[in-house]
Amino acid sequence: MISSPDKVLIEKLNRLVDDNLDQPAFSIDTICQTLGISRSQLHRTIKEQTDLSTSLYIRKRRLLKAKHLLLSTDRRISEICDTVGISNPQNFSTYFTEEYQISPTEFRKLHQSPPSVAGGLPPEATQAPAVAQPLPDQPTERLPIRPRFWTRRGLVFGSLVAGLLLLVGAGLSDWFRPRPANSPTKPTGNSLAVLPFTNLGPADTNPACEGVMGELHSSVSLLKNLKVIARSSSDQYRDTKKTVWQIGDELQVANVLKGSVLKTAEQIQIKVEIISTQDDIRVWVKTYSAPYQDLFRLTDQIVRDVAGQLKLTLHASASEKLALARTQNPEAYNAFLQGRQLLISRRNADMRASITRFDRALALDSTFAEAHAGKAVAYHLLPGSGKADTQKQNRLTEESALKAIRLDPTNSTAYGVLGSLYFTTYQWQASENAFRIALQHNPNDAQANYWYSLLLRMVGRLDEAIRYSTRAIALDPLHPIMLAGHIVNCVYANRFDVARAGIETGRGLFDQSFAYQMAKADYWMTQADYGRAVTGFQQALLLNPDDKGHIPVQMYCEAKRGNRPKAIRFLRELTATTPRADYERAVVYAGLAQADSSLHFLKKAADGGYFYRDTKVLPVFRPYRSHPVFRAVMRQFNLPEG
Repeated sequence: MISSPDKVLIEKLNRLVDDNLDQPAFSIDTICQTLGISRSQLHRTIKEQTDLSTSLYIRKRRLLKAKHLLLSTDRRISEICDTVGISNPQNFSTYFTEEYQISPTEFRKLHQSPPSVAGGLPPEATQAPAVAQPLPDQPTERLPIRPRFWTRRGLVFGSLVAGLLLLVGAGLSDWFRPRPANSPTKPTGNSLAVLPFTNLGPADTNPACEGVMGELHSSVSLLKNLKVIARSSSDQYRDTKKTVWQIGDELQVANVLKGSVLKTAEQIQIKVEIISTQDDIRVWVKTYSAPYQDLFRLTDQIVRDVAGQLKLTLHASASEKLALARTQNPEAYNAFLQGRQLLISRRNADMRASITRFDRALALDSTFAEAHAGKAVAYHLLPGSGKADTQKQNRLTEESALKAIRLDPTNSTAYGVLGSLYFTTYQWQASENAFRIALQHNPNDAQANYWYSLLLRMVGRLDEAIRYSTRAIALDPLHPIMLAGHIVNCVYANRFDVARAGIETGRGLFDQSFAYQMAKADYWMTQADYGRAVTGFQQALLLNPDDKGHIPVQMYCEAKRGNRPKAIRFLRELTATTPRADYERAVVYAGLAQADSSLHFLKKAADGGYFYRDTKVLPVFRPYRSHPVFRAVMRQFNLPEG
């Protein structure tokens, strides 16, 4: 039994410690002075009643409060550290793990939080500790073991995480690691997502904030041996309520870089922090200030510091690349960022609007290499809409890309778009050379990885195609076009398990993407479920009426499911005499099982100079691959016959 005086002393001590938990320097001398007792009396009482030293007893009080906050609030772990007076997050994690045999992050994941509670310790913590158990180490009610990840928007992003598990089966085990069902993976190696920065100033300083974030993202992407998530994915966490560990699971990164920007008059202040996604601990934070005209010098310093924290080296060559690609004009940089964001949808109007933004950037700085490269990408994507002169767009694409390369010989975006242009114009070797140069200069270029996978698919190197598209979606996991292309790569390679995983990944997340709907349609077509395939193609056309390229394949599926009159009517109404129209006839005749007519028009299209890029691997022509006419077409375009 605890004697009455000792009980009173312990109760006073508990209240005093609890009132000062946020004070890391709260000392034993202060306790003794406040309680009016000697150090020896304090130590003796605590030792007799708890078998703990005074310092360990105080630590237990801090950890009990931290445990309560982990269960009852959504505060970041670094904030909880400050609240309980343990200023070093690494020490906090160590102490917590020693006390409860589980890390703070894992403890939080294993318990579903009740509504946020303000105030002090739970009621049981105010009682005097028993001799054998100085502080309670269990909540009064055991909550269901159910990760909070599956609450809120968990169904959407839960499918993303689960789908990525199966996508790993395609390769690149260094990017992903298999994990138990419903359990987050632990990202391996150096990996980083640069999350949208917070603008602390008025709205008219948003461009400055965007410029800082964009500059830092471009810079850290050049760090060797660091996986950096593409902005098209990381930007989707703007104003997010998700926890750092949720973001880490969804993007498969070990760290996130967050920041805030305050621009006042001609000064700028930038606060940057790196947070570990495994334990939600802030591993580094620093605030920088400088005149706004020194913005790029300041961001260079930040990148060097970030590299140091991640134990990476920013080589001189990387700094030179950045200097060549960038602009010194923040307004031009902001216009460029807007243009790049518009490219994601692939819609005609957005691509044309992106060209306007890139032109604005170049009007402000004609030597801005990355803006020339972005403009090349926009020109290159326009022909797919069917509303552009393909030859003219190809010329403008090449001109813009070469301008970028003249200004910056290491510009991976420019080499990547040249690689894509060359494979659409049947220059296979030139295309592969361009892609390899692009990826040599920037392995983190998700777009170049993705486009290279399309070339590899086109020439029949399907295993390699899957490897590069897996890398692309690892770098840009929330990009619907890249996921769709990866699904199709897997479909054509008969990797239907991985294709299904990709479809599940996109379900609910990319339902409004025409590319995702077409990828699903391709999958159902290979499964001979032609009804679902037709529905998928129809949905894709509704979402993007500009892209009518899959209508012939839709008619193929109509014929295969028994709706022959509709396919025949399409052929009758197809009056054009162009090589592309001949190719479309070949596809529909294949659905009607008229092999001679299909091969005749396929050869006629080829003789006219038209070759659909996936002809070699397209399931439509699978029965004809050993036919002499089909082989002749492959030879005609310098493709392997096998």
